[in-house]
Amino acid sequence: MNMKRTIIVMWLSLCWLVGMSQTLDLMRIYTDKDCYLAGEKLWVKVCLDDDILPGNGMSKVAYVEICDTAQVRAQGKVALQEGVGWACIQLPPTMHSGVYQLTAYTRYMRNLNPESFPRKHVAVLNVRTTSSDDNLVANDSVAFPIPLQENSKSSLMKSDKETYGIREKVTMTWSAHLAEAKDLSLSVVRKDCKVQFPQPETAVPVPLSGARWQAECEGHIVTGRVVGDSLPKGLLAQLSCVGKEMRVFEGKKMKDETYRFYAHGVNGEQDVVLSAFNNVGKAYRMEVESPFAEILPQQLPDLYCHFLDSALIDRSVALQLAQSMPKAVLPKKLDEVIYGQLPSKTYNLDEYVRFNTVKECIIEFVLGAAIDKKGGRTIIKMLQEDSKEYSLFPVLVLIDGVAFYDHPEVLAYNAHNVHYIHQYRGNYVLGETIYGGILSLITHRGNMPDMRINDDMQMLAYEFPQNRPVFEMPDYHKEEMKASRRPDFRHTLYWDPAAEGKTEVTFFTSDMEGTYVATLNGMDAEGKKIEVKCEFVIQSAE
Repeated sequence: MNMKRTIIVMWLSLCWLVGMSQTLDLMRIYTDKDCYLAGEKLWVKVCLDDDILPGNGMSKVAYVEICDTAQVRAQGKVALQEGVGWACIQLPPTMHSGVYQLTAYTRYMRNLNPESFPRKHVAVLNVRTTSSDDNLVANDSVAFPIPLQENSKSSLMKSDKETYGIREKVTMTWSAHLAEAKDLSLSVVRKDCKVQFPQPETAVPVPLSGARWQAECEGHIVTGRVVGDSLPKGLLAQLSCVGKEMRVFEGKKMKDETYRFYAHGVNGEQDVVLSAFNNVGKAYRMEVESPFAEILPQQLPDLYCHFLDSALIDRSVALQLAQSMPKAVLPKKLDEVIYGQLPSKTYNLDEYVRFNTVKECIIEFVLGAAIDKKGGRTIIKMLQEDSKEYSLFPVLVLIDGVAFYDHPEVLAYNAHNVHYIHQYRGNYVLGETIYGGILSLITHRGNMPDMRINDDMQMLAYEFPQNRPVFEMPDYHKEEMKASRRPDFRHTLYWDPAAEGKTEVTFFTSDMEGTYVATLNGMDAEGKKIEVKCEFVIQSAE
């Protein structure tokens, strides 16, 4: 029976590998353009092919790396919905001129040989500084000069005009046949340089022995490791996100002594606190482990480039101006829901007589909460909802979403910093721990002002997956907006990574004159690559 089962498994594996050898697209990568300036934003879209790698389609996160042969220069995490997602990655201004490798993969794909990960070459130009690492071959004799006045005609896609003024509305249309394509994305960028380099070849995927990478089916998995020797058993590891949205995750211990935090529903860059405690409240330092594979290519091709000096200088100046402009800060929505429940009672401390400490606030007006001693330790306890007795389980105390188990320290906290006290009565299960209620303190600033972080607690800025960021662009429908003196030097006029099902889009031109190229990318029903281009010109009326 065992021999028969072994033969069946070997036969299925062989069939799977044969199928893999016929198509190598584990994931498809699309970017808004092929050539960037150092310091610009790179927009990337990734699409999984779950028919090729069984189980990969369940992944909710993809990882993107941009590197040369020496080091990884930029990284990003992409939240996936039904195998599709996109992100915006900021390129460092220190990148040298040359070709870089953009690699994308999921956590589950790390069970395969890294050579099979989807890769794409992109070009980066640093027009401000030169470096010994530059591998740029700029030659006017290159056989692909820029046809500045050439307007590509296409019966499949076209603009409503061939020439536009600055800050003017553009309407792009394409055929209904294209709208049915898969992975359809549209980018519109200025045509100021022409680059040439070969795209990398992808190896046949082969499963690695001892594969241990789990698909991120529920969301991003943060991995932490407790620092130190002779660690006690039964440590409680937690990850808390600092802020007014309360996110606390308990770590699951693995065989390799790491802890996994299943941080579903958290996106963007967050300040987080990692901590580990034993059953008497002693803290141990925990550090986060990088989820990236950090795959460096052994070699990269030279970058053959033809460009207009004046156009690249204008583009560089525009980039510096855009980076110096103040960014609008949107207020964060206050999420009071914990475990699907609203607080039993909320106290807005601005509406009460101000006390100096949290202890005085609890004693004076927080109903159903009391301060007691247990085993020589001062604790906060909560009255049970269905009885007149206090819960035997400990109370989970949060300050701006971070769990604190030293209740005397919380009780001594300056109440003038606190805006809300949310009280959650009842029993709550977090991992393997039961809490007899939750007391959540939300400060005015949302970043735990004046609260001392224990030396054994690790606080750091952590980037969670980007959940389909919106490509921001101005709206010049109104004359007052069109007459605004705020400069608009967008090099990428438009980026729509979800163009499937559409046959028309509208956007506005920027203040940068020149020839622009609209590119529609995707795949047809037979799995063949689609790339349709159309050009138009922007020029000032003066």
